[in-house]
Amino acid sequence: MSSVMGESCRNAVEGDIDAVARIHLAAFDGFFLSQLGYRFLCVMYRAFLKSPSSLFVVFEMASGQLAGFAVGALEGQKDRWLAVRFLPQFLWAVIPAVMRHPVPVVKRLWARFADAGERVQVPPGAAVLRSIGVLPSLRGAGAAASLLQAFEALALHKEAGQVFLTTDEMNNERAQRFYERGGYALVVRFKQDGERGMWLMSKNLKG
Repeated sequence: MSSVMGESCRNAVEGDIDAVARIHLAAFDGFFLSQLGYRFLCVMYRAFLKSPSSLFVVFEMASGQLAGFAVGALEGQKDRWLAVRFLPQFLWAVIPAVMRHPVPVVKRLWARFADAGERVQVPPGAAVLRSIGVLPSLRGAGAAASLLQAFEALALHKEAGQVFLTTDEMNNERAQRFYERGGYALVVRFKQDGERGMWLMSKNLKG
């Protein structure tokens, strides 16, 4: 275990990518990234892992099974950078989803990587939590809270003074309350992809 991690959490490694992708599919069933499929998720999380700015922790049960993850980066790491570096892998992985639903998938991908919608500013040196997910069977059991604390500890270890995250504005009270209980406060409301209402939340890690 790393000295900056919680008891059940550790840094992610290459061998965790398969399990992380499968946890994502279970935790975010029906969401856009899940619709892009297992192969796309493997490429995406591998790209995060390879990034020098990556903050990537997993929740490991006593049996050794992974049951959750939290991933993000220090400010300065953008989706576009990840997409360009891993472009051939992303293109190959997304082909099945494009063939199934060409218009909505291409539209959403373009909006995501072209930064469509309002821009939210995150100060340099801050950490950005991009995704946190646990197996549905562990919701409410403390795994997500442990992951959030481990992510914050790793961010502080890498000298980040704040953590920022985004979460849906509508029909998302459970997640909003979860982050508020963890010490996060609403910074601003904005539109993602030109239409999706989002909250930007933050927490100070120092002082």
